Amino acid sequence: MLQDFIGSDLDISRNLFTPESLATRRPRPKELEVFALLSGLPFCVEFTDKLVEAQRQISAVLGECLHYWVAPENLGVEYCVFKWPTDAWKEEWLGVIHEVLASIPQPSFRFTIGGVQINPDGCVVAKGFDEDAVFSQIREQLKVEIPFLPAKQSGWAHVPLGRILEPLGVERFAKLAHLVSTMSNLPIATTKINSMKLIHETRWYMEEKTIHAEYPLASASGGSGS
Repeated sequence: MLQDFIGSDLDISRNLFTPESLATRRPRPKELEVFALLSGLPFCVEFTDKLVEAQRQISAVLGECLHYWVAPENLGVEYCVFKWPTDAWKEEWLGVIHEVLASIPQPSFRFTIGGVQINPDGCVVAKGFDEDAVFSQIREQLKVEIPFLPAKQSGWAHVPLGRILEPLGVERFAKLAHLVSTMSNLPIATTKINSMKLIHETRWYMEEKTIHAEYPLASASGGSGS
């Protein structure tokens, strides 16, 4: 059983940040170029506040150990990535993507966060569950209709919260594991997803981005969301 993060595993997370920012212990994500489809950015205030509270609870355990949190306004849930940093890109593909996204018939839906997961590489995510598997249906439609969609895609719905960037020590790691287990016993937050956004991201974790277009999902009864 893992008793602490391993430095070589954490290098996966550390490599997302500039060396200078790690040296000064003020992590800043690296520049990159990604095109992706997300909801959120931001979510509604109540939903966001609960995710930020989860970050705060984890920070209380991490203490001075180096970590990075996604800013509240940059929290989002990803449907797919159209271009990863190392992929080739053609500007005319934006027109193809827009045409497909504008025709998606899926309804708005409820999105629930049911716990937090922390991976061995230090990645911290909020585990999401969508109503009526709408995420999967949208992803499958995009796979069929967009021939240049990269094969590498997420297989589940989650909100990236941040990264742990150095080992904690056995005692602190055990406290973190207990907290995460406790947080996974109850739903953290629920919101209504009413639209999707085509994002051009130029710095990891949405610190620099452009929203190219927003696509409403078919209206349905329910509360406010994102």
